[in-house]
Amino acid sequence: MNYKELSEKLNTILKMEHPAVGIKLLTDNHIPPGYDSGQKYTFCQFIMKAREGNKLLANGDNIACANGASALGFAPVPEKLMSGEFLSILGSFQKEAGAKTMSVMPRFDQNQYTGIALAPLAEVDFDPDVIVLETLPEQIMWLSLAALHQTGGRHTFSTSISNGTCVDMTVVPHLKQKLNVSPGCYGCRNATSVPDEYLYAGFPAHQLQSIVDSLIQLNEKTIPRAREKRSYNKLISK
Repeated sequence: MNYKELSEKLNTILKMEHPAVGIKLLTDNHIPPGYDSGQKYTFCQFIMKAREGNKLLANGDNIACANGASALGFAPVPEKLMSGEFLSILGSFQKEAGAKTMSVMPRFDQNQYTGIALAPLAEVDFDPDVIVLETLPEQIMWLSLAALHQTGGRHTFSTSISNGTCVDMTVVPHLKQKLNVSPGCYGCRNATSVPDEYLYAGFPAHQLQSIVDSLIQLNEKTIPRAREKRSYNKLISK
């Protein structure tokens, strides 16, 4: 795939301010040179840094969030997380609810991957496994429609408002091989520059070509007509 060209079409049609991020799940840490693994970030910060133009390698040594690191299979889940105690201290869940949430959290197997490479989609030196967008709800709506445009059906999105980028945007799209949309979580809202009004979307990278093809077709009539608000303008002109 020509990721630079597809990324430009994605950005142009959706009118995104920030580029999509390509994510590669590594089993041997073999990536092209120039990927920085020297800084410690939460995984949501890795995604933030990638959409800002950086090429990065996340692994068990530099993910600065036990919740994210364990969800991605780089570390065991800490007992304080599994018991719900940490989420209770954080204030996001009552302890029993936090324990239930952790018990049903989708995760990669321990040591399933040796690292995760991240880069702006237009600049990837690899074939991504997952593509992540942080953008406005209207733009994610068109992305979601594009994912159904050729096949039809309905989306069922998965989130617990916890682990918004590591699980909702990475683990779930990869394991289910489907688009997932999330409102995010305490961690990614607190730790990154993502605007308050943004949502998150992640989808398997092999769907990129068909999604862009569908967006091109939708942009011939459907998207511009909706953005013109023809029906609303008729209403207010009466």
